[in-house]
Amino acid sequence: MDRKARSAGLRSAIVTRRFQNLHALKRCRVRRDAMADMNRREFGRSGIAGLAGIAFGRDPERFGDAERSGDPERSGDPERVALHAQSIDGRAYRYVHLDVFTDRRLQGNQLFVFVQPGGLDTDAMQTMTRESNLSENTFVFPPEQPGTDHRVRIFTRTAETPFAGHPTIGTAFALAHTGVLKPGLSHTTFGLGVGPTNVDLEWKDGRLAFAWMTQLKPTFGKAIADSRALAAAIGVEALDPRAPAQEVNCGSNFFIVPLTTRKAVDAAVIDRAKLDAVFSAAGVQRRGIYIFSTERGQDDATAYSRLLGTGGTEDPGTGSAAGPAGCFMARHGYVPPARAGAIVILQGVLVRRPSRIHVRIAMTGAEITGVKVGGAAAIVGEGTMAP
Repeated sequence: MDRKARSAGLRSAIVTRRFQNLHALKRCRVRRDAMADMNRREFGRSGIAGLAGIAFGRDPERFGDAERSGDPERSGDPERVALHAQSIDGRAYRYVHLDVFTDRRLQGNQLFVFVQPGGLDTDAMQTMTRESNLSENTFVFPPEQPGTDHRVRIFTRTAETPFAGHPTIGTAFALAHTGVLKPGLSHTTFGLGVGPTNVDLEWKDGRLAFAWMTQLKPTFGKAIADSRALAAAIGVEALDPRAPAQEVNCGSNFFIVPLTTRKAVDAAVIDRAKLDAVFSAAGVQRRGIYIFSTERGQDDATAYSRLLGTGGTEDPGTGSAAGPAGCFMARHGYVPPARAGAIVILQGVLVRRPSRIHVRIAMTGAEITGVKVGGAAAIVGEGTMAP
């Protein structure tokens, strides 16, 4: 074959290959457009990205910058938020994912807050909480109790609960992030299962920086006199002798156990059979235990703590227990009266989710007259979930 014929054949092959490539590209575009249409029909306007709902790629400094974003979901305009929520999908409900009792993501105690849950019944909320696999979720509704701004329903993986700490604090941050709570607002009131609960708000540079929930005045319950048996039940040599382990309730009932050192707190492991026997002998209802030590460490924490469940679980940050623990410390002299209003509890270190929980105990003489628990929260992401 001469050179001219070879050139003609090469040109023909190139033209054929270009035609094949263009035809393949056209097929890909058709498939892409069809897939996009299917995603929109199935998952709403946000498509697969909305279903995934994780915002790790976004600048954390821009979270909460609702007024300048132009995003209708984050504009703070309730009508725009409601319209956009309806346009996502009738079956999909928006949530905000937070880490509570920390100002750093991937620390503290996790929480999903569903900010537009209208239409969900109790069974659906319970199912969605189990699906999240977090310790608690909250669902925010219009107020029902007089003197409240929002009704907040709190669910664990197994049941609805009337009161909890990190869900209350985290819900305030979620409402600030979505623009429902405006910068400069000094307080809001949530309708919880236990009744109206006041939340004080502290802002910095237009963003919510800190929230304080008011807890009930403490009720001190049964104490366990057999400290040796209790120490053996939690795998430590001895308890702190200054005060007996005791039930304390500031909205939720916890069994508070003082230990002498942080090392002892870290070493504690529940022997379920022994602990059940100790509780039974003392007439105490079976529950997990909140252990703490006021031994000083390299941090500035007043107390170092863990909450151990009887099933082997450990909570990284328990605001509903921090109030009772602070009251226990104040009553039994673990903190002087002058410092009872500035208690800092470090929890969750061993599970690698450190939480810093602040407690303010107001006292008149030896009487505890007020309890507040506070902390920060970090926005981790946003998404939608369909029940």
